[in-house]
Amino acid sequence: MEVHTHSHSHGKKNWKSYFWEFLMLFLAVFCGFLAENQREHYVEHQREKQFIKTLLQDLGNDTANFNRSISIFKSNVERFDSLKTSVKNPQTQEEILNAYKATTLAQSFSSFNYSDRTIEQLRSAGNFRLIRNSAVSDAVIEYDRYIRNTYIGLEKILSGQSIGLLEKQNEIFDYDLCNFFLSKTWQQRQLITADSLALQPKLLTDNEQKLQQYYNSFGMWRNWSSRMTTHSNIAKKDAIRLMDLVKKEYHLK
Repeated sequence: MEVHTHSHSHGKKNWKSYFWEFLMLFLAVFCGFLAENQREHYVEHQREKQFIKTLLQDLGNDTANFNRSISIFKSNVERFDSLKTSVKNPQTQEEILNAYKATTLAQSFSSFNYSDRTIEQLRSAGNFRLIRNSAVSDAVIEYDRYIRNTYIGLEKILSGQSIGLLEKQNEIFDYDLCNFFLSKTWQQRQLITADSLALQPKLLTDNEQKLQQYYNSFGMWRNWSSRMTTHSNIAKKDAIRLMDLVKKEYHLK
């Protein structure tokens, strides 16, 4: 019985075959890298657009808050100035009545509600890099620094002044009558006369030193209110400038 052996010859790959296999593998990996990189850029671009959208909304809210603050602080300064003489040396029933009306000013306070949701998101996640426009990102950081370090700091000082003023008022004015005036609008308070009250307004003390200290504290409160009016105007202009810059750089209406 004859046994036949069959020999199978396999051709060896030459360097060109290896080169083309390597090239195809390289191109596949490279194209995958480009596709993933492109996808990441697209995602980041969409996130940037969303951050810009909410940033504009936040700045719009800040502007509305600044308008309210300007109105309140400016009115408080003007109203104090109109009642200044009565606060300093209340002698007649009318002057004492005006001094009571003035006690409501310290509780007419506009606490600024900073709309910083977008800035906080950018800061907490280290995502300021998503704002690719350097002019915009620099302006956002500078605006945030001014609000946190200057504006809110001044507001805290004024808040402290208001609390100190209220504590001094407790030693000079009747609580119930102060609350009665506080329950009225400023326009309604101006229509109240001494004759229209069941009890005539009176001071709890005639101590000149206490009255002078109260007047001095009221004057300091007035000056800080004036500063807040100025800084509210500055902050409002900064917010509007930042909104205009964002719209210009991102071609938004």
